[in-house]
Amino acid sequence: MWPSAVALGRRAVAHQIAGASRAMLELACTHAKERVQFGRPIARFQAVRHRLADALVAVEALEAALTAAREQANSDTAALAKAVAGRTAHTVARHCQQVLAGIGFTMDHPFHRFLKRALALEGLFGSADEIVLDVGRRLLAERCVPTLIEL
Repeated sequence: MWPSAVALGRRAVAHQIAGASRAMLELACTHAKERVQFGRPIARFQAVRHRLADALVAVEALEAALTAAREQANSDTAALAKAVAGRTAHTVARHCQQVLAGIGFTMDHPFHRFLKRALALEGLFGSADEIVLDVGRRLLAERCVPTLIEL
């Protein structure tokens, strides 16, 4: 009973982190399109595009992990989806904060709400590092390889 409750909690928290990560990415994209530097929007600079692309890849990977956790509902897929969510939160926050620059640190911009929420949720039901360590130790102890997600 308890493992299934933890799995549901991990999936729910991972979905919340996915929403916060998507919101942070949208705020950074909007800012990049509107902020003009050297006579053109910063979204046209390659370095900014790379950061936004890396954040988008992380969010899309999280959403794929959440889909797999929903379709193959068990404690392992829920744990791994939560671990991916935690790492995604850090990746997206880091890249979007760089794109937003100084405005991202202020209370005048809504970015801080999503950042705080994602990072606070990352610790619930185990952080990404704790989950990966637990799953790895269990797999070593059981000497088994889990079934991979069907693509």
